[in-house]
Amino acid sequence: MDASSVTRTVSVTRLNSGDHACLGFDDDESRWELRAAYADIGLSRGEQVIFFTDRATTPALAAEHLSTGGFRLGPALMDGRLVVVDDVPGYDPAAGFDATERSQAWVELTDKARHGGFSGIRVVGDMGWAAGPGVDVDLLIEYEAGLSPLFAGIGFTAVCEYDLRKFDEGVLDRIHGAHPKRVLRRLGALEITRAGAELRIAGDVDLATREQFDSGLGRALADPGRPHVLDLSELCFMDIHGASTLMRLASRLPRDHLLAVRCSHVQDKVLRLCGASEVPQLVLGEG
Repeated sequence: MDASSVTRTVSVTRLNSGDHACLGFDDDESRWELRAAYADIGLSRGEQVIFFTDRATTPALAAEHLSTGGFRLGPALMDGRLVVVDDVPGYDPAAGFDATERSQAWVELTDKARHGGFSGIRVVGDMGWAAGPGVDVDLLIEYEAGLSPLFAGIGFTAVCEYDLRKFDEGVLDRIHGAHPKRVLRRLGALEITRAGAELRIAGDVDLATREQFDSGLGRALADPGRPHVLDLSELCFMDIHGASTLMRLASRLPRDHLLAVRCSHVQDKVLRLCGASEVPQLVLGEG
């Protein structure tokens, strides 16, 4: 499998305009923290943010949940920059799921937001309705897979939330595969993923995730089938300990095994400060 075709894991804080991502969750508290961070970034960029929620989630309840994470989003709920909607475009329990109607709703919402002076739009969609009657799973997967080019074209950013307690594991695997990006289930989390010859690290490398980072990277680089590419481009933060650990482990690689590191400009500077130029097995490149 081509590594580029594998769904990328990212922090919710790394989602950009036009991204289409899914979140598999089983913890409502963490889900609201992710929603708050996602909304806060969108509002800072001048985007309109819309939460499509279940019927029980009123704007007042949403404000209560959002405030617990320290995000001051009450004013945005009052003036329409953040909207809570309990409707499900394109779905009726009696009539079933209409993919065309649902896709058209996203285009219309984007046009309305831009005419209203917003720079774009970002949406959270509670997909609990998809476990209800009248939803063909194959049609749902086809619909999700076809959204990415549409969203990229109109600048519509979306996180589709799937409750792990409501969907079969096989269905969830297909749903994840229909999205270019998958959101980490908690703020500050870390995930290490192998994709072909690449080792991808997403999230935060800090004191809270230090043991996970050290052991995960250590196992990968010690394995005979060790990766040739280390992709750090989806890291939100990497502390000095993490950078130093990478230097130490890379220096133990066979001399003829080159490890290309894909990273941001800031990460490149941190790695060089920690001695990357003295490790011949490392090849740094921004991207």
